[in-house]
Amino acid sequence: MFVVRHLSVLGVVFVMFFLSLSVYGEEKNEIVMLNWPEYMDFDVVKRFEQTTGIKFRMVLFETDETRDELLAQTNSGSYDIAQITCDRVNGYVKHGWLAPMNATLVPNIKHIGKRWQSEFPEIFSHAITFHWGTLGIAYRPDLLGGKISKWIDLLKPVESLRQKILMEKDSRNLAGMALKASGFSWNAYDEKAVKAASAMLVAQRPYVKTYGYPSIDDKSGLITGDVWAVTLYNGDAVGLQEYEPKIKYIVPEEGALLWMDCLSVLASSKRKPQAYEFINFLHEPENAAQIAKTLHYATTNESALAFLPPEFLNDPVIHPPAEVMSRSEFFNEKWPSKVEKGYKNLLNSLINQGGGTKK
Repeated sequence: MFVVRHLSVLGVVFVMFFLSLSVYGEEKNEIVMLNWPEYMDFDVVKRFEQTTGIKFRMVLFETDETRDELLAQTNSGSYDIAQITCDRVNGYVKHGWLAPMNATLVPNIKHIGKRWQSEFPEIFSHAITFHWGTLGIAYRPDLLGGKISKWIDLLKPVESLRQKILMEKDSRNLAGMALKASGFSWNAYDEKAVKAASAMLVAQRPYVKTYGYPSIDDKSGLITGDVWAVTLYNGDAVGLQEYEPKIKYIVPEEGALLWMDCLSVLASSKRKPQAYEFINFLHEPENAAQIAKTLHYATTNESALAFLPPEFLNDPVIHPPAEVMSRSEFFNEKWPSKVEKGYKNLLNSLINQGGGTKK
């Protein structure tokens, strides 16, 4: 079960894809957002509610794939906004799930840095970027008694890591890690690359305690010692280090998996004006800065940088140096559907061997 902060401020609902639509009552002046757990600054949300009179509610999902199933099964009719990884926007547009996005609807799109507009130029017709970062490895050197510096160290681990590893429950990312560890690009999909990555994940299975994501609190498995190494997003690593400074976060030598998250209004939303207003509010530079600082993630809002402290801007975990960026890569969405489905089936098979919870 996920630990969700600030429950006293907002009614935050955690939902898995199998729940009935009857869970969500429709209110004319309430917007509902699909989001990851612990991925919002509720002080900013509270200001939005007080300023506009619009109520806000979140429905939480565990992985990109869980969110996809939620949208597919409900035809997105129960939600107004979704936070999604930018590499999935094109697929969502093809499904007809996303409403248009432009500067007229969301004027604060003007604050997005040109660097991020050029990274995924085709998405801005239906999404606006929000945060970006790296997916790497966090581990406990004090418990391991050694060093992890590469993806291969996690995918072909030492014996002491048996049942001490927590791997992300996302087939696209999981395959990306194995591809990088095998010497391929995350975007490789030829038969040799797919076979190598798949075999590596199967061989790693006895060392994996479970597939999921660590809770970002003092009960996290990485803090209690239940697990010693996890795949983790950089901002969450900073959050966990506040509880346990012995945690070390690394971008593997083979390079990180880069990610960028976007905000989109759903095509089936019955409250589109309120949804656009909320996204625009989040991208007010001072609000964007506060959210970035709270979540420990870099913002794509260039104007927000003026409101962020030097220690945040100069933190190499939050803002990786050019050398790290040069050996890291975004996913380009070019895997054939057969490859994508194969990795999903593989992950399900690995999970069914045991595990699949949050630690």
